[in-house]
Amino acid sequence: MIGVFDSGVGGLSVLASLRRALPRADLLYYADTARLPFGSRSPALIRRFAREAGEKFRLFGVDFLQVACGTVSAVGLDEIAAAAHCPVSGVILPVVERIASDGKRRVLILSTEATANSRAYETALAEKIPGVATLSLGCPLFVSLVECGFCAKNDPALLSLVGRTLLPGQTFFPDSVLLGCTHFRRLSPLIAQLFPGVPLYDCGEAAASALTASAEGQAERGEGKLRVLVSDGPERFRRTAERVAGLFGVTVEEVPQDE
Repeated sequence: MIGVFDSGVGGLSVLASLRRALPRADLLYYADTARLPFGSRSPALIRRFAREAGEKFRLFGVDFLQVACGTVSAVGLDEIAAAAHCPVSGVILPVVERIASDGKRRVLILSTEATANSRAYETALAEKIPGVATLSLGCPLFVSLVECGFCAKNDPALLSLVGRTLLPGQTFFPDSVLLGCTHFRRLSPLIAQLFPGVPLYDCGEAAASALTASAEGQAERGEGKLRVLVSDGPERFRRTAERVAGLFGVTVEEVPQDE
């Protein structure tokens, strides 16, 4: 069974990609919605959340864990891996490798504040692309916008808000935009309007592709089962998942924090 972890609905894009590519894989998605958003928390608290999530996945009995949260991938990947007792992959290296293979050299990184402060993407890019120029922008409102379902590409007010946040990136003149949080994929039509002709690299999509390539043989032994768990608000999560991710007909279970 493959586990997928995120703070909220952002990682559902990873889940959807895995379901399409590995239809026989048994999947378990767990969102720690009680602590959303992670990106404004301190590194110590994020690492604690990561350990506790890893312990849950160990109890769930997953064989492999895909961390779909950019913040945990940047700050708490070692902690969640140690607690989960199974192979764990984050979202940073797959997207960095894709950008490097495409020869990009001016990368605008959009992420949560905690991820931006960690400089995890900058470090990984510098290792893969000598002389790379990067600009990292923490976008604290973006996760909340997506969780509330504000993703319409034709909303002038929303485009204005996103544009004000990304104004420093427009004067950077990037040749690529790295979406360093899986929630941000839902805002990609708006972001693309602000950077016409500049390719967007989604960390979640790259991670799902990498996992699909490595897990295809193992996943064929499954039955295609899907289980979705949250730490708070299962009905709210189900409605949001339908609205922003098109995930219909799925039962969402609550797993309290004290279990």
